[in-house]
Amino acid sequence: MGLSDFDDRFPRICELLRQASRANRLGHAYLLVGDEPATLEAFAQAWVQVCACEQRNSSGDACGECKPCRLLAHNNYPELEILRPRSKSRTITVDEIRGFEHALGLTAGRRLKAGLIAEADRMGEQAQNAFLKTLEEPTRRTLLLLTTTQPRRLLPTIRSRCQVVSLLQNRNDYTFAGELGLFGLLAQLSPGAGAGTALRVAKSLSAVLGSLRSKAAETAAEETDDRWDVLAESDKALQKRLQDEQRAREAAEYLRLRQHVSDAIHAWFLQRYLMAAGVETELLPHPEIIDMADGAAPLPLPPSCDLAERDLELVEQLMRLLSTNASEELGLEAFCLLVCEKIDA
Repeated sequence: MGLSDFDDRFPRICELLRQASRANRLGHAYLLVGDEPATLEAFAQAWVQVCACEQRNSSGDACGECKPCRLLAHNNYPELEILRPRSKSRTITVDEIRGFEHALGLTAGRRLKAGLIAEADRMGEQAQNAFLKTLEEPTRRTLLLLTTTQPRRLLPTIRSRCQVVSLLQNRNDYTFAGELGLFGLLAQLSPGAGAGTALRVAKSLSAVLGSLRSKAAETAAEETDDRWDVLAESDKALQKRLQDEQRAREAAEYLRLRQHVSDAIHAWFLQRYLMAAGVETELLPHPEIIDMADGAAPLPLPPSCDLAERDLELVEQLMRLLSTNASEELGLEAFCLLVCEKIDA
């Protein structure tokens, strides 16, 4: 797989990378940002092939015929290390980072050594800090790649040491949010709907977040190894450590799920703004979420773009509040009341 496989979706990015390849100006670390993890990882491996290719063609793309190209095409390139979130808690631990760094530090011969961290935002702050040394002092002839759909979760020091490649396609899968009934609730919020509607929807939205906590706890419980419980029966220190790790897994999974719901709320109100501005339904970024409203009234439009823009600002304020330790319930109530307040004639 080479860059040519992505020309239809990312023509400018592919050409810029080819120019760098032709001029032999290859960076040592790249941060690939987008909205589809699978696409990001596939693109990262395509770029690895270009960088590892021994006979790049005149365009700067991989030849597809040399030994590194053939090995990479068959997922058999021994100098490529890939680290992904493995557990259902979807976290990348400090120990995993250290193992990854150890593998990268091994003698690689004359071929390019490449390290790929998929969904790098799943590294906690401790793991990211541990990875910084590798970014700052990379092993000779080593290419580092990180992929993420949530770059804000990465430390500024991580982002600043990488060349950022934007592969955003403005597409997200909101099926999970639709299954929670989120869009049916949001369809009830509109200027002038009144305090009764606002408080009822806010209560239901709080219940949605409550269900996320339950889902997060279930996922974390599935990751529990019963063998540790047996060992911890007579070791209180180990019991406390296991409990702390369990709470940390639950918290990480809850934050991931809540971020998805927050993104879905923003997408809903963004589309309402676009429709108020006259954009046709089929041209919206995510027209499918309108059909996920579970039989609720059609997507309500505010009487003006100004009100729609105001509601978008309210959503962004809600997102900032949810990222703090403030009360989620009170934040949702305030948000819904402001969206549904009476409109002056």
